[in-house]
Amino acid sequence: MVDCNLAPFTLEMQEQTPRQRMIVDRLFSQGILLNYTLSSDRSKLWIVIQADSESELLQYIESLPLTKYSDYNYSEIIFHESSQFIPSISLN
Repeated sequence: MVDCNLAPFTLEMQEQTPRQRMIVDRLFSQGILLNYTLSSDRSKLWIVIQADSESELLQYIESLPLTKYSDYNYSEIIFHESSQFIPSISLN
């Protein structure tokens, strides 16, 4: 689990947001990112990443454009649980 403290949100960071979203979406589709949460004031970001090694984890973190605007710490977690709200599909 990665805990990021982001710098105050700037225009430069805003310009990097589309690229960040593209990479985040790709990592989600590959099953690498399990969770991605941004605080409402954009000062904190929490990411749960599935990686086989510390070097692989660091590679994923450093691939995110907003990493250069943050200080981060990470912890190895044993498991991650979350409820997913997937709407049921009506066949009617």
